[in-house]
Amino acid sequence: MNPEPTRSDHFLLVGGGGREASFAVSLARDSVVSAFVTHKNPTIVECVARSGGALRIGDVRDPNAITRFAVENNIEFAFVSADEPLAAGVVDSLLRAGIKTIGATKAAARIEWDKIYSISLMQAVAPEFTPLFTVVETPEQIPDMLRIFSDRGLPVAVKPEGLTGGKGVKIMPDHLPDYESCAAYARELFSSRPTEQVLFVEKLDGIEFTVMGLTDGINLVMSPASYDYPFRFENDTGPGTGGMGCFTATTKNLPFLTYTDIEDCAEIMCKIIHYLRLANTPFNGIINGGFFKTSKGIQFMEFNSRFGDPEGLNILTILETPFSEVLKKLYYVKLRNHSVSFTRKASVIKYLVAPEYPDPSPEPTTFMLDQVLLDQMGLNVFFGACEHVEDNLYRTLGSSRVLAIGATADDIPTASDLVNRGIDRCLSGHLEYRADIGAQKDIDRLMSRLKTQIQTTDTPPQTGK
Repeated sequence: MNPEPTRSDHFLLVGGGGREASFAVSLARDSVVSAFVTHKNPTIVECVARSGGALRIGDVRDPNAITRFAVENNIEFAFVSADEPLAAGVVDSLLRAGIKTIGATKAAARIEWDKIYSISLMQAVAPEFTPLFTVVETPEQIPDMLRIFSDRGLPVAVKPEGLTGGKGVKIMPDHLPDYESCAAYARELFSSRPTEQVLFVEKLDGIEFTVMGLTDGINLVMSPASYDYPFRFENDTGPGTGGMGCFTATTKNLPFLTYTDIEDCAEIMCKIIHYLRLANTPFNGIINGGFFKTSKGIQFMEFNSRFGDPEGLNILTILETPFSEVLKKLYYVKLRNHSVSFTRKASVIKYLVAPEYPDPSPEPTTFMLDQVLLDQMGLNVFFGACEHVEDNLYRTLGSSRVLAIGATADDIPTASDLVNRGIDRCLSGHLEYRADIGAQKDIDRLMSRLKTQIQTTDTPPQTGK
């Protein structure tokens, strides 16, 4: 029997989704974990209890309540990596109370919660990677701003200025068949979000991917790139979601990327971090870049100021360096490229959701899950919007993603097949998922889309950023 690890550090997590569940699993290996959560997430509850921490249910957008909880429980370190707490200034409040906090301040997190700010910042520091965009300040400007794109024959992505949980952006022709539909949606955004502006961006033609960088505000370590599946149904159909699943490869790039592509992404992130530091808004934590691989090379889509969900789950499952050590390096500005390592395994994460998702369910869905068998199969389970009822019985909560199941393997399709087998064998109930995530057929589809754009001869960079 292995001895219980010495738990010298005490970490606070904020949030209750699958992403925070993965943080809890990683930190509970060697640290005390306390959590301020939206609901009794079964994974987080188990990790908190096993590590000897404290749990509080509350509003994760309430900086004062979270800070009181941290002080009452003698928290040493806090890690905040969810969009709503970051935008609410939770990091700022914890830092003022003397808590060693890893995560972007509200000012630094503006690169996520203000899309207009982020793309304007990109235009200033890296215009060659920035697509055509216009900012619409009033409904009356909609026709003129759209004409900039229609005169060029360019399809448009219509984006609200602020946070929408990954469900507010609509694009031509997937969601909006023509320019008039774009105008109608823009007017709808002005009506529903009257204090915000609207962003029109050239719809990028290519493959979307994500790269997350770990930064202490000066240094940057790139995690493996990931490919996310934002659409609800197989073959990328249906509405956009918070992300139905994701994969990473055995190296830091993806099958359709080159090392030069990754270097370009690192260059962009370094420029952003440098700009923010000079502007006296240093960025600490995770800078999450959404990019497109296009015929013109890498093009910027968006920034997130925290681990992506599900992308963060992938990264945590292949991280070799203890997560607690990584977070402390971020806080103490001791991050170095050689100090963070990842396994040379591919990872696949798949979310299970209620049939109505992303729409609200009329009533909770119950399901059975055999975690013992999943463990025996080498699979990872991260609960999200659900609660434990009894034994192997669980019940969904709200309209968010219910739980994620993931695997690592020597290649992406093998990991995908393993997750599918685990779901089929270990779960019963009316939950749905995308079996095609990471499947060989889908990877072949991605490769065929860019086969004329991918360099066939590409060598690893001599130095890393």
